[in-house]
Formats: sequence, structure tokens, C-alpha cells
Amino acid sequence: MRQRGLTLFEVLIAMFIFLVGIVGVLSAMPVGVRSAQSVILQDAGIHLSRSKFSEFRRDRVDPIVDLVEGSAYMTSWQEPLNGNNWHDFAAAAGQTYQYFDSIEQYEWKVDQAQLVKPVGVSTAGNPAPPAGFNFPAHGSGAAAGVYKVVISVRRKSTSQEFRFVQYMTDYNRVAPLDKSP
Repeated sequence: MRQRGLTLFEVLIAMFIFLVGIVGVLSAMPVGVRSAQSVILQDAGIHLSRSKFSEFRRDRVDPIVDLVEGSAYMTSWQEPLNGNNWHDFAAAAGQTYQYFDSIEQYEWKVDQAQLVKPVGVSTAGNPAPPAGFNFPAHGSGAAAGVYKVVISVRRKSTSQEFRFVQYMTDYNRVAPLDKSP
């Protein structure tokens, strides 16, 4: 009588199929880890850049004057450069980012440019505003008092950075609200 069971050849084929599946799963792991790290950096960048933009609005900065490296605002009110033209985030006890997880891994920098009118035309090296951007009424081709401010956030150990843009105005040019009754 013949015994039932698997032959050595069938076992080898089953092991080969199993190993191909395991190798496929393991080869996908680094891609998943890199994607997760990128999402974590992007999420941190979103929160950190929004916080920086909030600081700039709170302090009513003039973007073209105050956000230039070496300005009184940047040297007195913002974190100093960390040796590679980027700023660390203030994370000591009592400072803005003290409760942000792993804040010492991140750094930031800011760039700005004044926008000019008309829409869609670049004048004198200044960037053109996005389509549909509504400028305050003034002469065509003149400075509008509106600035494109870009904050870049990156993790120190990588070259991957995220850039976030907001359009800001020079608060000194904006008339204060009349608060009289």
C-alpha cells in the first residue's frame, strides 16, 4: 500500500513560493519607512511654519525689512543662526517650542519678496502674484505693500525640506481700524 504525504520536491516548491513572498514583503519595508518619515516631517513642517507665521503676524513685522537676516527683529526676537544659515527652534523651558516632540531635530529659514502689480507680470525681478490675487487699489506696476513670505522647514539630518508660503502686508502701510463709537 502506498503512503500519502508530500514529496521532497513539493516541499521545496512550497518553500520557494514562501520565500518569494517574504522577500517581497521585506523589500517594501524601507519604502514604507521612508514614506512615514516624510509624512512626519511634513506634518511637523506644517505646524512649525504656521507657528512662525503667527509669530510674524503677532509682532506686526514689515516682511521686507524685519525678515532679512541681520535685521534688528531677526537678531533680537528670533532664534540665532545655527552655523549653516538655518535657525534652530527655541525649545528650552519656557520658550515657544518647549513641548514640541523632538524639536531639536528641526530647523527653519525665511525668504521674502515684494509683489508688484499688474497680476501675472513680473517687474524688476519681483515675483508676480498668483492669478486671482486681489491687490489694494494703486497704480499699475507699483509696489503693492504685499509680500510673498516663504518659510522652509527641514530635519537637520536630511536635505529634504518643505516650503510654506503666505502673503503678508507691511503693517505700517495699513491704516489702523477706527475703534471710536
